[in-house]
Amino acid sequence: MLKKPKIPSQILARWQRLVDIMGKVTDTPAALITRVHPQNIEMLVANKTPTNPYTENELSPRFCGLYCDKVVDQQQPLLVNNASNEQLWRNNPDMVHNLSFYLGYPLSWPDAEPFGTLCVLDQKENLRAKKYRDLIEEFQSIANQDLAFIWEQHSYQQAQASLEQALAQQKLEMNDHANDLAEINTAMRVLLKHTDQDKSSLKREVLDDLQHLLKPWISKLERSPLSIEQSLYLSRIKEHLQVTRDVSQKFYYQLTAMEQQVANAISKGLSSKAIAQQMFLEKSTIDFHRRNIRQKLGLVSSKVNLKQFLLNTK
Repeated sequence: MLKKPKIPSQILARWQRLVDIMGKVTDTPAALITRVHPQNIEMLVANKTPTNPYTENELSPRFCGLYCDKVVDQQQPLLVNNASNEQLWRNNPDMVHNLSFYLGYPLSWPDAEPFGTLCVLDQKENLRAKKYRDLIEEFQSIANQDLAFIWEQHSYQQAQASLEQALAQQKLEMNDHANDLAEINTAMRVLLKHTDQDKSSLKREVLDDLQHLLKPWISKLERSPLSIEQSLYLSRIKEHLQVTRDVSQKFYYQLTAMEQQVANAISKGLSSKAIAQQMFLEKSTIDFHRRNIRQKLGLVSSKVNLKQFLLNTK
């Protein structure tokens, strides 16, 4: 089982707003996002109301009959209208707080490992919660999308760290390759020194020089007795160089790094609101970048659809 990343504070803040809204809409005293651990279930986020008996980061032991345990184990939604009338649930630990109503949904990482649950609890059968099940399912989808985003960022950072570690180890073990790696590092530093304000012609020249400079050294490394892991990282270097060249083709070199991210998202059909949520920015900021992109592409007075234009130029 792979070690999972921490939940960033920005995501926790968004989940706090989510459970607060969920509690108000369903009129339930307890709205939670839980996280499962080997021996405990953590009340990771709890709606902030005086009637909620649970507090943030409170731990409850697993395998003792909790509603959430059932959802985690079966990875299926669970609805209990009145635990007092059901033999399976009448003595579960949540009944200490007289929480006889439960509606919960599973949350999971992209690799299918359970994360926890999103749920509401009440001391009586809650018709509003059942009425707004579709809305709660949308909240479940949002939380799962956040987990996918966190996992993607974590995987990227791990890959970057592994690549750096492999390159450092290779330098120690293979002294005869030290000069080759130094040339690669020098070429990378040349590229990084250039800012977004550099003229487009200079950017093209740097990229062409980089390709020309690295090609013989990469060829030497390919002919060297590399391990399987070292060969993998060399392939990743080549892939990154090709991506850098592709992204800089045509008009993209005119855009700043942020504008390139926004342009790529637009070409995938994302709205300004969706891009803002994905990048943790305000929608007005994305709209500002949209206007700058249209201006740089000469589309200010044109009725041409920006998304279609970006797709046609790729």
